Amino acid sequence: MTRCLSYLLSGTFLAALAVGPAGAQESLVVAAFGGKHGQTLQKCVIDTFTAKTGIKVTVDQGVSSVTVAKLKQQKGNQSLDVIWLDGEVSQAAEAEGVFQDIDPAQVPNIANIIPEAVHKNKDGKITGLDDYYYSVGIVYNEDEVKQAPTSWFDLWKPEYEGLSTWPSMSDGSGPPMLVYVAELLGGGVNNLKPGVDKMKELEVAAYYDSGGNASNILSRKEAIIGVLDSGAVWSLADANPFKVGFTIPKEGGLASGTRLHLIKPSEAAYAFINHALTSDAQKCFVENYFYGPSVKDIELSEKARARLPWGPNGSIKDLRFSDANAINANRQEIVDAWNRDVLGRR
Repeated sequence: MTRCLSYLLSGTFLAALAVGPAGAQESLVVAAFGGKHGQTLQKCVIDTFTAKTGIKVTVDQGVSSVTVAKLKQQKGNQSLDVIWLDGEVSQAAEAEGVFQDIDPAQVPNIANIIPEAVHKNKDGKITGLDDYYYSVGIVYNEDEVKQAPTSWFDLWKPEYEGLSTWPSMSDGSGPPMLVYVAELLGGGVNNLKPGVDKMKELEVAAYYDSGGNASNILSRKEAIIGVLDSGAVWSLADANPFKVGFTIPKEGGLASGTRLHLIKPSEAAYAFINHALTSDAQKCFVENYFYGPSVKDIELSEKARARLPWGPNGSIKDLRFSDANAINANRQEIVDAWNRDVLGRR
């Protein structure tokens, strides 16, 4: 096992598990997302890792906020080895002290990812590594929505009353979207009232806790329009007979990413993170889920390039990211305002 992992960490993948010394770690517990996102991670990252190393990976599936709650509850006796989190939730969890520093010498594929994907704490230690990026915009059923939306505020049109879907505070895009609506109306993270008042006027079919949940709502046609990330949009489009439209509103979209964290350092955990940052793993994921990769210079199909969050010829520099530090500093106030004033009036 040790020999197998050392090859994996150096970038040389084995076709079969090498027989190693007794006591080598042969299993990992990894927290990952659900829905099509999770299925694609399973296919492209988890299963290929097990095939190359023989290390069994048990997946603890759930939304990021639930994963962080579990980490806090289990502090000092963690059951998870490696986790994926939404970027915004990741930054909020940084202060909880549940992440272990990542030794770059143990993850040589860090050299192959864009600089923006490497996240460090105040001491300069690496605590997180982005693997994929997405952009949040408006998704709609083109069979039902005859005129493509151009503004975020089109969601408030009378014809969509009770027919839209919007992220809850459990979804990674929930808090940033509430702050963004406030900003568009003259407020911001320290003045949520304009955004809260506007959200109180929005009659949704349902709020969703994850992209998979949103896709189900739209697939069942409970909603015909809503807010959704680009990867989930294209998976929805490929899975349904109706035509799916997606637009970045004129006011601008929001972008975020998914991030890997080390919870229990081990040779196997480091090998898993390193494998997730290979060109092969990321190419497979992007071709199936259409997020933007953090690994540089991946050759993609024309279809995948067209569906990248920054477009076929762009880059991460073309995306607009929310001020995660400001949102995280005010996260409790944001969640409280949502629960009290938006959900509380329903």
